[in-house]
Amino acid sequence: MEGYKALLKGLYNRYGFQYELNKKYELNGELKWNKNGFHFCKRPEDTLRYVDPYKDEIEIAKVIGSKEIVLYEDDYYGYYDMYASSEIELIGILKREEFFSNVINSRVPDRVSRMVSLMPLTDDEIEIVRTFYPNLEFYINYYQNKEYILKKRV
Repeated sequence: MEGYKALLKGLYNRYGFQYELNKKYELNGELKWNKNGFHFCKRPEDTLRYVDPYKDEIEIAKVIGSKEIVLYEDDYYGYYDMYASSEIELIGILKREEFFSNVINSRVPDRVSRMVSLMPLTDDEIEIVRTFYPNLEFYINYYQNKEYILKKRV
């Protein structure tokens, strides 16, 4: 199953493990969501839940999860199609432009609002969001304004 995984610059997870492109990783032990497994999401913006692009440089890897796969959906926070697998392979890195286009072109305001709330956008990206999603002005003003960003970084 194809998906995306957010990592820190250099392909490190938040626990310090470094991945390599085009290498398969196999789980030791029992697969269990949020305990043991290779986690990934179906949509790239959902991966931002696991990193903080306001504090760290990140990379979004394109992945293939295989063998045993479990699904987790967090209805409370609005995150769906999150998976853990017993095997994973990183097959590429999503460029920022690809990431942004994937979300914007989805034509799903909930996906765009998640991106706006979780990732610092450039002025050009903000203008694109304003043009195609005028109803998201609140999200832009709240999450992309400099005061909120400075508070979040502390």
